[in-house]
Amino acid sequence: MKMSTQFTVSVQMLLLIMVFKDQKMTSEMLSESTGGNPVMIRQLFGKLKDADILRISTGKGATELAKDPADISLWDVYMAVEGYCASELFKFHPKISGGCQIGRFFKEILSVHLDDAVQAMAEKMSKVSLAQLSEEWEMCQRTEQD
Repeated sequence: MKMSTQFTVSVQMLLLIMVFKDQKMTSEMLSESTGGNPVMIRQLFGKLKDADILRISTGKGATELAKDPADISLWDVYMAVEGYCASELFKFHPKISGGCQIGRFFKEILSVHLDDAVQAMAEKMSKVSLAQLSEEWEMCQRTEQD
């Protein structure tokens, strides 16, 4: 399954903003860390701001989380930058033959299972917060220092 990098780049950006909350985070700095180009970073800023995940003060150049990290799930971030649509995750060929015995009902029978898979993904991602990821990052940091 092929997905864009917007979701993972956004999560990394949000963790950087959380961890380095006393530093001004520019799109160039975030671009260097995430590997995404500055234009993409600014687009993600806009999407995350529109979803009330980020607060951006243009005068001060300050960027901060708009909510407590415990209240921002991975699914929230995914929805903000990718949007939910099972048909976007799993695409059917547009020219499936309706005259084929299998093709005639193929979308109908498979779509139910694909929708279930996306729902399971949503449920799992909804249980993981940015606060949890931050704690896991801190544990990795401590382990590396030992």
